[in-house]
Amino acid sequence: MSIRKDFRYLINFQELDSNDFKIPDHIDKNKLEKSLKCMPVPYWRNEKYRIMCNFWIKHFFKYCKDYDFVMRIDDDSIIEEPINIDMFNLMNVNNLNYISNLVHLDCSICNYGMKEFFDEMYIDKKSKIKELFMEHKLDDTTKYFAKFKELYEILHDKEYTEKEVNMAMPIMYYNNFCITRPSIWNSKEVKDIINKIDERGYIFYCRWGDAPLQTLIMTLYDNKKLSKFSFKYSKRLQREAFSDNDGNLHSYMPSNYESDTCISNK
Repeated sequence: MSIRKDFRYLINFQELDSNDFKIPDHIDKNKLEKSLKCMPVPYWRNEKYRIMCNFWIKHFFKYCKDYDFVMRIDDDSIIEEPINIDMFNLMNVNNLNYISNLVHLDCSICNYGMKEFFDEMYIDKKSKIKELFMEHKLDDTTKYFAKFKELYEILHDKEYTEKEVNMAMPIMYYNNFCITRPSIWNSKEVKDIINKIDERGYIFYCRWGDAPLQTLIMTLYDNKKLSKFSFKYSKRLQREAFSDNDGNLHSYMPSNYESDTCISNK
């Protein structure tokens, strides 16, 4: 009723299935609880965050089957300049499958095992997968190593005995702004890989994010149809301090405007 009558036909509301926001039955609740309490990094997040990630990768696109394109724009997204280009037309004219804006490296502990999973699923694309991760070593000289060992024991039910471990940070688009084709996400090929991710359970046990998963899946599906649309844009996370589950304060505020993501490349 808040839309002018002549334009109400442009708006539709979709009721969501409440089951999409529950912990899946195959997830070991005891293992999940132990994993959450482990909290190896400040942005380990909680159960509801994992349910959100699971919704965006597993359930969202079934609601968009009747659309050629869908845009996601979260309520913590801040658009810093007018956009005078029809982005849906841009997608159509250039035959793109996915566009986003900010490129980011995600946490290797939160995405533990993700590179190995995709290497296993896409045996013929290992060289491309390697390009999508920044690899590094974690050893006992860092405070995170002891927490990683604790997480490893929760996941594998055995102690990690080595002095270091190879880790991989996924290179990803922030998908709180993105445009994509629902038809691809509803295809058998993509749904099969998402079901494999679901079976692994690491969205819940390790906080695998929907953003790196989307970036990886779209790149491996057809990297020539994935693109970046640059405009001045930031997230609330880059403008505010936040407290973690234990009440500790953290800040990712850029030190100067040159390193701020609201400055575009134009």
